[in-house]
Amino acid sequence: MTTSLLQIELVTFWSSLVGYSFATGIAMWALVFRKRPERTMLALMTVAVLLHTVALGARWMRIDHMPVGNMFEMLSANVWGLMVAVVVGYSVLPRVRAFAAVVLPVVIMVMAWALLEPVEDSSLPPTYDTVWLFVHIAFLKVFLGAAFVALGIAGILLLRWADVGTSRLASLPPDRSLDETAWRCMAMALIFHTLGLLAGAIWAQDAWGAYWSWDPLEVWSLVTWLAIGLMLHVRASYRPAPVINAALIVGTFAIAFFTFFGIPFVSEAMHKGMV
Repeated sequence: MTTSLLQIELVTFWSSLVGYSFATGIAMWALVFRKRPERTMLALMTVAVLLHTVALGARWMRIDHMPVGNMFEMLSANVWGLMVAVVVGYSVLPRVRAFAAVVLPVVIMVMAWALLEPVEDSSLPPTYDTVWLFVHIAFLKVFLGAAFVALGIAGILLLRWADVGTSRLASLPPDRSLDETAWRCMAMALIFHTLGLLAGAIWAQDAWGAYWSWDPLEVWSLVTWLAIGLMLHVRASYRPAPVINAALIVGTFAIAFFTFFGIPFVSEAMHKGMV
């Protein structure tokens, strides 16, 4: 049974990575040459995400816990979460589908990083055996996905400002409309980041007897939350130009990326000192 699950995991995992790579290439080709293979893109990304879901499920069944216990598993799970966000954004925001060409290279970068990590089975301590772990991770996946879509839209605004591919992006909505969509995505990100922090605090109290302990990931999660709140406050209060808002979104996402990808990389555990 274990061997069968391992085979399923490997086949579906590598198939999903091939699908993500093709989707990235098609998205960039479509943007450069003003093509619109939207149905092909959506179908390809959906199938790739489904294959990745099967791979994660097979690994979960094989190791008997959620596969988030080491860097390879964390990066794989985050690639899956980002791609789910891209598929959802591609489906519900048909007028700004060019955002996929901006963000999919980031997915490929994280995917390549995952392949450099040791592909070994992980183990989780008893403190991770709680429903609050699932709630905490689910909220943060939605947060990161919403911010990721906003990043793609911000990228479009910055490309226009830099006069790169202006003619190819002319058919997209005006800057103010793109700015409004990106702002809504970041507002959604703030809501789910807040819920993720609250769920994490409840989990920490149940597992370690304290709602907050100032370990590195907690501190940087708070910094990320404050950065998103500040960015939304600046937009609401001072109404800067869309390109300024786009730059703020990129900077805020950079902080979030460091929090969720950088801190676990340098920590000995997902919450260093707490396990």
